[in-house]
Amino acid sequence: MSEKNVTLCNKLLYYGVAPLLLLYFFLIDSGLAICNFNVLVVFSLVIVSMVTMHLSYKKKNNDYKFLVNNSYGKVMMVLVLFELSFNFYR
Repeated sequence: MSEKNVTLCNKLLYYGVAPLLLLYFFLIDSGLAICNFNVLVVFSLVIVSMVTMHLSYKKKNNDYKFLVNNSYGKVMMVLVLFELSFNFYR
């Protein structure tokens, strides 16, 4: 696996899968979607496979770094806290 492919997987994980999972939980909490075990299994498999690829590549190449945009990280942190507080006070 090349560095280009690992970086693409990381981008998909951070900028695609994470927001979709957060949106899915928000839709469940707001009552617009029903919790489905199969969807959670698919999300889990995708996350585990992408993290496994990242860790196996990182083990072979210690100097590889994937940096997430600081603004994106802060926005996602606020959204996760909002989701948790919404779920807690509901």
